[in-house]
Amino acid sequence: MNEGVGPHEYIFGMPLPACLIESIKDRRWVGLADSPELGRVFGETSVRPAFHSIPGMMGMTKWWREELDEETLRCYFGTSDEYVEPGYMSRLKTVFIGNLGPDLPFVLDYRTSPVAPNVAFLGEEGSWRKISESVCDLLLALRPVNP
Repeated sequence: MNEGVGPHEYIFGMPLPACLIESIKDRRWVGLADSPELGRVFGETSVRPAFHSIPGMMGMTKWWREELDEETLRCYFGTSDEYVEPGYMSRLKTVFIGNLGPDLPFVLDYRTSPVAPNVAFLGEEGSWRKISESVCDLLLALRPVNP
C-alpha cells in the first residue's frame, strides 16, 4: 500500500484533501467548532457546530447519497443529477464534513474537480453557496488570529 493512502481517506471514491486528513488526525479539525471566526466565514450564527470525524463524514454522506428519497433530497436543495443548477448540490459529488447546527451542513463539493473540491454551505437562506475555494483555505480562515 502507498504511504499516506488508506481506505478511510476516500469517501465514496472521492479523495479527502491531505490538509483535512492531517487536521483530523491532530484534532485541530474538531476544535474548529469553537472558532470565533465561524459567523464571519459562514455568514450565519452557529447553533451547535460539529466538524465530523472520517466515520462521521462517511455516515452523513451515506445518508445523503443512499437514504434520502427524492422529495426529501429536494428539501435540502439536492439532486441525484451529477450536474446541477447554482444553489443546488449533487448527491453524487459531495462529502459532508460538518454542520453549523441542525439542517446547516457544509460539504466538500467535487463538481468542479475530482481532487480539489471547494467547500459549500447550506444556510438558512435556503440554497447551497460556496464559502471557500478549498478545505485548506477554510482551515486557515477559521483559525483564530491569536491562538
